Amino acid sequence: MAIKVESSYGLLGTDSGVSATVDGSGSIHPMFGDYQVEWWVGEEERWYRPRSETTLVHRRIGSAPVFETSLTIASGRIVAKTWAAIGREAQKPSVITELSNESSAPVAVAIVVTPFDGIKSLRVEKNSLIVDECSQVTVDRPPGYYLLQEGSKNLENLIFNGKADKEIPPPLKSRKKSATGALIVPLTHKSGLRFVIAPTIEKKIDPGSLPDFSRVETGWGQRLKTRATTNLPNNDLGGLGPRALVDLLISSPTPQGAIQLAAWGLVDDASERIASADPTPQWLSAAIELWIRHRRVEDFLSSAAVKIEPLVRSLGKKDALGQVLTDGLTSLLRAIGEDRAAKDLTNLDRGFPDSLVSPFDDLVSETNEGVQLLSKPLPRSWYGKDFELHGMATRWGKLGFAVRWHGENAALLWEMEPHEDLAPLITIPGLQKEFSTFKTEGETLLTPLPPKDNNGTS
Repeated sequence: MAIKVESSYGLLGTDSGVSATVDGSGSIHPMFGDYQVEWWVGEEERWYRPRSETTLVHRRIGSAPVFETSLTIASGRIVAKTWAAIGREAQKPSVITELSNESSAPVAVAIVVTPFDGIKSLRVEKNSLIVDECSQVTVDRPPGYYLLQEGSKNLENLIFNGKADKEIPPPLKSRKKSATGALIVPLTHKSGLRFVIAPTIEKKIDPGSLPDFSRVETGWGQRLKTRATTNLPNNDLGGLGPRALVDLLISSPTPQGAIQLAAWGLVDDASERIASADPTPQWLSAAIELWIRHRRVEDFLSSAAVKIEPLVRSLGKKDALGQVLTDGLTSLLRAIGEDRAAKDLTNLDRGFPDSLVSPFDDLVSETNEGVQLLSKPLPRSWYGKDFELHGMATRWGKLGFAVRWHGENAALLWEMEPHEDLAPLITIPGLQKEFSTFKTEGETLLTPLPPKDNNGTS
């Protein structure tokens, strides 16, 4: 069986940001250290290092940043689940890996720490490896064997040939910044173990006290309740599904990301990011987009709300607003009682880009007249397959539409909740260029354009 990996690496994190990445072999690379943590598995006859094996399957379980790596060994399977969470004992997120021995035999597990840019020191403290006196790798039981050495040369041979130490070795300081270590623990069949990578040594972390991955999945599910929903054949036309939105939420805030969150229904998260950002013209654009798409006055008036004045003041002499953003800012200022400031906007030049990002990619384009559904020709792989999108927060209002196939023809169903002063034109050039309507909801049968391949040929 060939190795199956969904992507080169996945993000592990919480609301506090990205804590680590995990690669296709289940190796973890914490953001708070220049090292990686692997788990190797030993049977009676041989050892397995996941990154060197072909009997490996790695996947993201669902929408939450929880990853599963399954290693097939001679006696069955070893399954690792990895996620990040904050527990009672630490204010910063830790990374948890839970290993389950689904095989028919006991195994040994080596939790191995190797440097990237350098580890100056390693020491063992009970069930933990202390890395550079600033982070810890802690397992939930006493290790049976230990290994600390300079560099990774012969590391596999020492572990695989049973030459690790039974007693706790003395602390290791490395002038070459190449300290390497391992904790080796037993794992009986049909049982599990946990180890934790934590960005602190002030408190000993109990791996068992951290939330289970199921709680993490439930929590992220609650966070995404207000999101726009999609049911698409594939990602050929773009868009942000639940996984992409979660990754956006745990990544460092950017104006473009805030606009995407607002457009895809996560308005509270978008508002929070804009409110906490240092004022720049780009964040001003994001604030105006937030208003244009949702028109919630409370996003700009409460004590923790977006402060529009410093954002406007961030505009330099050479900065200018485009027409859409100028109109949006004027509308916002009037809504929050700043009529004089709204009037002063007439003195601003209009030349600043009107959009930092196209939040819906080719699924929906926003124009000066309205919205274009499927702005590019429908991919051949979508023909004959029903699809739908609901709850997208466009500049014109909230939009949803679906395509249902009837033989070679396609029925378009749409619903637009426009802002009270707008009348958007709805078109669908990717299916039928001639169709257009100002109706806010309806259903019509289209005669689709011939399908096109990726190179644009029919």
